[in-house]
Amino acid sequence: MVRSVGKAIGKVNDVLEVFTGYAIFVFMLLLFLQVVMRFVFKRPIYGIDEAVVALMIWSMCLGWCTVYWDNGHAVLEFIMNRMPGGFRRVIFTLTNFLVVVISWVYIPASWQLFQMQKKMPPVGGLPFSKGYYYALPVLVMSVVMLIMSVYKAAAYLLTGDESICVPVEKEGGGLLD
Repeated sequence: MVRSVGKAIGKVNDVLEVFTGYAIFVFMLLLFLQVVMRFVFKRPIYGIDEAVVALMIWSMCLGWCTVYWDNGHAVLEFIMNRMPGGFRRVIFTLTNFLVVVISWVYIPASWQLFQMQKKMPPVGGLPFSKGYYYALPVLVMSVVMLIMSVYKAAAYLLTGDESICVPVEKEGGGLLD
């Protein structure tokens, strides 16, 4: 049961990774286009700067979720590998619960920020307020991170499997041989 939930979250994470990759590609392409239009042709396109900001914030928030799920965050692996199993278990458990608490706190805060920003008129060329690309991505990230961190905390406590908490080399990664 625990593993099947983890696989389902992993599939959602795979979709988030692909979406984030495309969002980064699009905002880099738009940014390049805007630089060319501004400095070569002296005719910047109104709204592209805000679209780049929106895509960047969405990609960073969703990207943070994928990094967390893949355990790609900074881990002092060389130190953790030399520590006794009990110490590692405590540190991994505390880390998972810390992410649960932070995600839980971010949800009402980002919801309140979204409600405030949603009322502001659109600026910068996009047809919607900044709340949809300043606060909403943080709210979505918080909910996704809460689900992922609750799963990781529970799965690690139930199974004791350290692969839930340590970086696992993925196929097609950029690690050197």
